[in-house]
Amino acid sequence: MKIQEQKIYQLMGVIALFVISMGVSTYINALNKAELHKTRQAEFGNLVFKGKVIHVRFYEFMKSKCYQVCVKLDSAGVKDFSVYNDDDAIKIKDGIATFAAGHLDKTFGPVDSVAVNVNHSGKVFLYYRDKSFIKFDDFSFEHFGMKKSDLNFCF
Repeated sequence: MKIQEQKIYQLMGVIALFVISMGVSTYINALNKAELHKTRQAEFGNLVFKGKVIHVRFYEFMKSKCYQVCVKLDSAGVKDFSVYNDDDAIKIKDGIATFAAGHLDKTFGPVDSVAVNVNHSGKVFLYYRDKSFIKFDDFSFEHFGMKKSDLNFCF
């Protein structure tokens, strides 16, 4: 009887450690996400633009087909700007923005136009050809395996 009680207590201890580690992991992930959001706001938080995709480049990243877009900006008030780090990659020069648009959607294909942070929404809206499907992401420009030199593709 004593051995069975010990096994039950050991099992309860393992389960308690698992629950505690999950809680700590969730807390650390939340802190990291908040820090990344703060960094992105400092880098390009005031960036607002809309535009039509004028060119697309397809490439492979982690056995998945991704693509980079060149966007002709609708507004002339957007200043030249470039960010390339471990988290984001975007370049705006001479009224053209280039960044990775993510994984290619096999049903809808590449995006047709883009709206970034409109009305300071904190979102990146990707519009597909027939405008019947709109994808939106948090305000980020993940590089999806692009190199810094890839940001010069549109220029």
